[in-house]
Amino acid sequence: MSSRERPLKITVAGGSLGGLCAGIALRGIGCDVDVYERTAGPMTSRGAGIVVQPDLLSLMKEGGAPRLPVTTCSHRQYLDPGGGRRLMPAPQQFTSWDAIYGTLRAAFPVERYHQDARLTGFDQSGSTATAHFEGRADVTADLLICADGGRSTSRDVLITPRRVPTYAGYFAWRGAIEEENAPAALASFFADRFSFCDARSGGHILAYFIPGANASVEAGKRRINWVWYVHAPQGPELYELLTDVDGRRRTGSVPPGMTRPDAIGQLYEQATTQLHPQFADLVHSTREPFIQVIQDFAVEQMVFGRVALLGDAAFIVRPHTAAATAKAAADATALAAALNRGDRVEDALATWERNRVAAGLSLTQYGIALGERTATLRPVNATPGEP
Repeated sequence: MSSRERPLKITVAGGSLGGLCAGIALRGIGCDVDVYERTAGPMTSRGAGIVVQPDLLSLMKEGGAPRLPVTTCSHRQYLDPGGGRRLMPAPQQFTSWDAIYGTLRAAFPVERYHQDARLTGFDQSGSTATAHFEGRADVTADLLICADGGRSTSRDVLITPRRVPTYAGYFAWRGAIEEENAPAALASFFADRFSFCDARSGGHILAYFIPGANASVEAGKRRINWVWYVHAPQGPELYELLTDVDGRRRTGSVPPGMTRPDAIGQLYEQATTQLHPQFADLVHSTREPFIQVIQDFAVEQMVFGRVALLGDAAFIVRPHTAAATAKAAADATALAAALNRGDRVEDALATWERNRVAAGLSLTQYGIALGERTATLRPVNATPGEP
């Protein structure tokens, strides 16, 4: 433990996965931590499947979290549009955004997690940072961690001139269906498999089972999660696709229930001609498919005095890496380790920043390299799959 006279007081802005990882890791070394989340009600993320990685499991174990609900597979299944099929042994674990969030919340004190708390700004003075929240009293702490996601407003203030994520040249159709609502033969075909299929015109689709409602992993109560990467140049066709049912043009995603019926109709038609028949059936069985734009963003600086960026607020990595959540956990664990050594806070933050910027840049480049391979008709043999 650190030899400091009093525990460090830390404010975390952002109560999603990254913010909770930070809160749990820093409480683990004795810090006085409060997490503030702008969302007022229940937080959910429909269809967000995640490949389980060691960094996250290690943080949960050290933080005393309950067991993470996971699904498993024993094989990878490579399919082709003509109906061909190839199996290879490849055990793996999967989970969902909801399951991770629920597990992390169970490990963090309820009274220290504040919802309906939107960060409106912050100031620094000497060795403290003061956060301003809408409708709440200001909070002054030794460190303010901004874990407010890929569309971070804090990052926009800290990094000038303002930068925005870069479109990667393709997007993802995504969906998830309840196992009990899927035709029995279809559910059986994808059960116990991490499945892939290259589309006829490039890109690929993947699917795996994830926990269902209430994080259930019981057979029959899970979800089948799928992601289809589709190349599209930036321009009118893409903008039309990103225009939702209310006529609003989205920039990052079109959420479930907001995708236009004509766009969904085109998706179903393309699935029939582009994919293996079972994948086409899976897409057709999905009532509310939605869209995620694939983007890149990387910083060269994560620490700004007594304010720090963490997780997606600093680096947006492509989903093929299956590492966005694991990266946030690694950021949090490394920050706790650096602060726990007893060095001056400034020195600890400098060491942490140097290491995590290097890791973030490396992971960003890795994701770009994997993304370039989606343009070919060859399966991606790394570990894709985090939508």
